[in-house]
Amino acid sequence: MNADDSPRTPDDAAERFAAAVDGGPHGVDDPELARELEIVDLLAREGSTYDPDPETRARARARLFAALSEPAPHAADDGPSRAS
Repeated sequence: MNADDSPRTPDDAAERFAAAVDGGPHGVDDPELARELEIVDLLAREGSTYDPDPETRARARARLFAALSEPAPHAADDGPSRAS
């Protein structure tokens, strides 16, 4: 049995992806992986230009924490079930 014949695990896939990220999208045979690597490369180069300004980030964070602090609605609070 060759090393290449062993079953692949999710860790193997993560390691291959990390190696591909380090190497860039060039020379990758899988078009889907190549596209993902192009996106990774773009975000690594220009990601900060897509960051919201500090005020927008603070508002979004406050909305998120407010939503997370609200109790989850119960199914009984939503009115009759659709099955009835």
